[in-house]
Amino acid sequence: MLIRGAATLVASVLAASATWAADLDAPREAMAPVLGPQPFYLHVGVAGIFNDPRAHISVASAPIPGAAVKIADRATFAVEAGYFIAANIAVSVSGGVPPISKVEAAGTLSGLGAIGKTQGGPIAATVHYHFGELGAFQPYIGAGVSALVVFSDEDRLLRRYRTEEAVGVVLQAGFDLMLDAHWGVFFDAKKGFIATNTRGYLTGLPAHSSVSLDPVVLHSGLTYRF
Repeated sequence: MLIRGAATLVASVLAASATWAADLDAPREAMAPVLGPQPFYLHVGVAGIFNDPRAHISVASAPIPGAAVKIADRATFAVEAGYFIAANIAVSVSGGVPPISKVEAAGTLSGLGAIGKTQGGPIAATVHYHFGELGAFQPYIGAGVSALVVFSDEDRLLRRYRTEEAVGVVLQAGFDLMLDAHWGVFFDAKKGFIATNTRGYLTGLPAHSSVSLDPVVLHSGLTYRF
């Protein structure tokens, strides 16, 4: 359901892009300003978080062959705040309302149910280059640092279940489609490379997992420049 909703959101933004693409042939003075005098901007909208977890799990220091975890996709409200430090270069910080994710046993552990629940999510600080020569349509690419911020954990199969916060690298690409000097729509994609550790106790024995999350975050909504 989340993937279908994200696809609908992306399709809506792409449809708007097609509608406004004809404006690119108009005289440049009739277009929305490329950057204008507004160095600050906000991206506000819905984000989908799609994790691709790979885990190494052990109990009492003994690895469990074929053990894995799965984490369902999540949607949340997210905001990116940015500032142009040069005509085509901007820096930004992004984050959202932290969703609650259920970590379920998979692989050779399938059927054991949820290992635990975690409320948290990624935040990112990035620098990006904006291609401002295309008028109203303004794509960009960038990279930076991503952090997994954990607010709370909840026991399920494991007791005293805990997830460690972590830091990694993030890549970014997207576009703004400006409707006037201040307002527009946007689509943004971030790919994080981040790993964390979880700990707890299974029937009194210490359990540990090393999990590579490597999330993809798709974010779309309204742009406001000021």
